[in-house]
Amino acid sequence: MPSSESSSDSSGLVQADRPRRGRPRRGPDPERLQEIIDAAAMVFLEKGYDATSTKDISDAVGMLKGSLYHYVRSKEDFLFAIIKRVYDAALVSIQPAVELEGDALTRLRAFVHAHVAFAVKNLTAFTIQLREFERLSPERRHEITAGGDAYLSALRGILKDGQREGVFDEKLDISFTAMAILGQLNSLTQWYRPNGRLSAKRLAENFAGLVITSIASDSAVESAGGPSKLRRSR
Repeated sequence: MPSSESSSDSSGLVQADRPRRGRPRRGPDPERLQEIIDAAAMVFLEKGYDATSTKDISDAVGMLKGSLYHYVRSKEDFLFAIIKRVYDAALVSIQPAVELEGDALTRLRAFVHAHVAFAVKNLTAFTIQLREFERLSPERRHEITAGGDAYLSALRGILKDGQREGVFDEKLDISFTAMAILGQLNSLTQWYRPNGRLSAKRLAENFAGLVITSIASDSAVESAGGPSKLRRSR
């Protein structure tokens, strides 16, 4: 039987085994592993995945290149860990908006706020997910999205509900509109700066107003008292 005290999960990251009774834990330190993943994310963001070497990552954390293989098998393992974690966390972040009681206008506004807040809070990893996803192997891309594109499906569900309720334009192409909204929201990774003039809350309010007024039905606009009032509604 193998005597190793550590193993690898499907991500390729080496996991520490549970400590046996009377014996200290061996294998990678989870906190140190997270530090290395965070450092890899910063290097990927600065140089791009293709231009980044494992030595760049080891230099960023002040360790020998060979020591990285105590934690991973390849550079792609880091990219997978970054993207998988942010993808899963993003899905969790929008659930309150999806499950919120209220009409589709209220839920869409909440969805936009949740998306923007998450993207801003996790700007480095979120940007890498959008920019470098295609660098993963087909198998790993499939593993991340194995449950279907739940994120996009959640948004499409809100839009369909809005059409049924009569608050969104009945002629909207749901799939196109959902992709267009996410594309608009995700564009913030190209220009948003945390120290800029817009706070995350104000940014989300602006996005929500633009999105909602662009797809609202005539009756929803009229009921709100006009486009400007609909844009500013809470």
